[in-house]
Amino acid sequence: MRITEMSRVTGASTDEIRYMEKKGFLAPAGTRLKQRRVRDYPEGDTRKVRLIIKYRRQGFTWDMAFKKATGDLQNPQLFEE
Repeated sequence: MRITEMSRVTGASTDEIRYMEKKGFLAPAGTRLKQRRVRDYPEGDTRKVRLIIKYRRQGFTWDMAFKKATGDLQNPQLFEE
């Protein structure tokens, strides 16, 4: 999934997604599209990005939001309804 689609699906801005990538929270694959290189994010990163943004909107720092999101992702029963 490209960065614009990731932004649309998660509610994070493209700048926020780029920042998460710079911090090492995301590791998209690089793909060639015609003559330019584009980011290709795995579908599984959408939940992580949503959680990080949720915690950021609650006032947590980037690092703490990532830590909390990672903890939530390791506890799959949180997502069961």
